[in-house]
Amino acid sequence: MATHNHQEHDHEAHGHEHSHEAHGHAEHGQGHDHGGYNANSLHRSDAFYRPVYEEIINWLDVQPGAKVLDAGSGTGIFTELLASAVGDSGSVTALDMSAELLESVRQRLEGSPLAGRVSLQIGDITDVPLGDTEFDLVWTSRTIHHLPDQVAGLRELWRLLKPRHRLALREGGLPSRFLPADPGVGKPGLEDRLQALFQDWFTTHVRSGEGMVPHPYGWTQTLREAGFSNVTAKSFLVEMLPPFNDDQTAYMRGQLARWVDNEERRSMLSRDDAEAIEQLVDPESEHYAFRRVDLHYLEAVTVYVGEA
Repeated sequence: MATHNHQEHDHEAHGHEHSHEAHGHAEHGQGHDHGGYNANSLHRSDAFYRPVYEEIINWLDVQPGAKVLDAGSGTGIFTELLASAVGDSGSVTALDMSAELLESVRQRLEGSPLAGRVSLQIGDITDVPLGDTEFDLVWTSRTIHHLPDQVAGLRELWRLLKPRHRLALREGGLPSRFLPADPGVGKPGLEDRLQALFQDWFTTHVRSGEGMVPHPYGWTQTLREAGFSNVTAKSFLVEMLPPFNDDQTAYMRGQLARWVDNEERRSMLSRDDAEAIEQLVDPESEHYAFRRVDLHYLEAVTVYVGEA
């Protein structure tokens, strides 16, 4: 496994915006039996991260007329933003292996002037059914870390790019936190313990199993090994303070609640931590986290860029 710092994202929710069926795995299946994706969680995540996605689009400086691939398009939040950026003379291909998720993209764009700029393509990210050197930009978000051979997957995306054009890869970053170190229930340091448990869960559920190719390097090296040059990275801070809107509250609450709503994850917790989380996510509890005015959400979203 590559020793990339892996941001926790909602694997039950099919990640944030991307489809892991896009590379031939059963949703968030990725070959790791996570079960079917949760459409509500996907849309909740889309709403939560939209402001930073817009910031990333601006930073990428996508040119009008560009031909772009969204590799692992999920429900299409980034497809929509890319379609807006490329203008009437550009085009975006949304690639996913899930017909249901591609239908979500279609529904998102239905009735919008952006719809004519987007084509939907069922396909596996490890063997994309498109020609060489077709695209000016390939975007992929938190999909590659699920591939058995991450370098091979990136080489397939390299194949699709025109010479000296860019891949933008969202991976790594810094995990989120929003609770005080001592939330007033249970032992202090809850989020630190959850992050350590998540790394264990990720290793056993995502980066293990038959066919997984170890790759103990950071993402910059992984891109170079796949053939990319001029590799760089940019991180975007996600920072929020109360009062939170409904989408923000629902997303953050879900990040805690999934530890007690899922039997397997709950079994990883100490009894004290499980009871503390139950109180933090229960609106009827005196310890309900989202009535507090001292929460502070922080996360770093990292995008790696390399040229073909």
